[in-house]
Amino acid sequence: MVPGMMSVSLTRSEFAAVRAYVQGMPAAMVVPRYLADEADDDDAAAESSLRILLALRDRMVQLAHLHGREDLAELLLAGPGRSNRGMDRRVDALAELERLGTAAPRPQHGVELWFAPALARRLRKADVVTLNELLGLANRRGNAWWRAVPRIGALAGATINRWLDENRAAIRDQEGKPLLGMHVGNRTPLEQGRLGPEMRQLLPLEWMIGAPPEATGSGCRFSQGVRVVNDWLRAAAGGKGSTFAAYRKEAERLLLWAALERQKALSQLNLDDRQAYLAFLAQPEPANRWCGPRAPRRLAAWRPLTGPLGPASVRHSMRVLAALFRWMHGNGHPSASLWRAEAPVGSDKSIADSGQPGRSAMTDDKLAPFLSWLEILASDSGGHRYRTAHAAILLLREHRLTLDRLTSVTRRSLASLAGLAEGSGDGTDGNSMDKTQGLGTETRHALIRHWNDRNLRWDDAGTEDASLIGPPCAPPTARARRKQAARPRDGYSVRGLHALLAAMLERYREMRDPDFAARSPRDLLA
Repeated sequence: MVPGMMSVSLTRSEFAAVRAYVQGMPAAMVVPRYLADEADDDDAAAESSLRILLALRDRMVQLAHLHGREDLAELLLAGPGRSNRGMDRRVDALAELERLGTAAPRPQHGVELWFAPALARRLRKADVVTLNELLGLANRRGNAWWRAVPRIGALAGATINRWLDENRAAIRDQEGKPLLGMHVGNRTPLEQGRLGPEMRQLLPLEWMIGAPPEATGSGCRFSQGVRVVNDWLRAAAGGKGSTFAAYRKEAERLLLWAALERQKALSQLNLDDRQAYLAFLAQPEPANRWCGPRAPRRLAAWRPLTGPLGPASVRHSMRVLAALFRWMHGNGHPSASLWRAEAPVGSDKSIADSGQPGRSAMTDDKLAPFLSWLEILASDSGGHRYRTAHAAILLLREHRLTLDRLTSVTRRSLASLAGLAEGSGDGTDGNSMDKTQGLGTETRHALIRHWNDRNLRWDDAGTEDASLIGPPCAPPTARARRKQAARPRDGYSVRGLHALLAAMLERYREMRDPDFAARSPRDLLA
């Protein structure tokens, strides 16, 4: 399954062949005369020649559709002319089509005009009907957009990404601006640069050039902030690990925002800047500069944000940055003490909340339509991701677990969480243990379906320490596959489960309810 041709181009000989065909010349005579390389010497030469001409005719019909000339397409589909007038009309249509030449992709074109039929059907089934909708999906999800379309894999997704990148300049809106975001298909490697207001390409922290300790002068004030942040990360997080990655993310966002939006160095920020930064996190603008799907930190497609942050994420950011500024204050940067950790009631918190209007606790009633949608899609034979998400959310809600706890919970640990004995005096098997855990009927049914996807049986002995929620199929990377092969009963990583649930929420908002209150997997905990 690969995309169709990037452009529908035809030679003068091919136009001449179809012109002779619509004028009534037998196919067996047309092909040897105009398409010598296509001639067939077997006994079925006439039938083979007709197939060749009809395939050519179909390409010309496709070309007419690409140019928006349905009238020409209808004439060609009608077959050879039965009268002199009919023949002349078809010959004129072919001449007009040849004059129009090769077509360029347009946003309103249907996907079937540019991609193979099987691929176009799968895109249409996922409500991706036009190139404009495909571009919108790619802009929202980045190079891995194909994960949101069932039965499209990495190979076809990568091929379509190349096609989109090659036609980036051709597919534009009415104002002439390219519709494909720069973060899609952008494999340009980053180069090191200095932080400052003149920076054109946003850079992750490790690509920013820091100032040496002895450097002085106004030109070094931004790069001195890079050095300070690196020193803090080594002191606070040891320079590696998940804590380091989380701290680095918050610090590099602030460094970039301060330099580009406020034209200030890190140590120059004050309370007014803090207020502005809170509002920025809740609603990053301009979004096309600051936001984009996840991308490798070594490529120009990288962006510091994937979208607006919710109130909980904003508060987390403030706590991390408060730790940075406390460290700075204790290490020779007294102005940093102006940056506080807590959000005053009615001020910062209201700013953070204003970025997410209508946010409220995710009650069971509000969640019910989303769970019903998941259950419907989970009934499909290829719906293992939906079955996983359905089971995870039911378990998450029923036992009030965190995402971190959900990735490691087992039947044995679930019994301990519930404050119940692991077994009775006469021994326990899988079924009796399940009874003591108090799983609801719906949750238990969902977990059994999920376990079947993982080739595990719910009532087998020895499964008490298998993670209740785990990957149902082989992971995409070799490292992850080796890890799964070594420990097949382990659960997801926190990041992996978060990504799965986030994808389900985004797809639900795209297909069913754009105003669904849960914007992030953490909203499901409410």
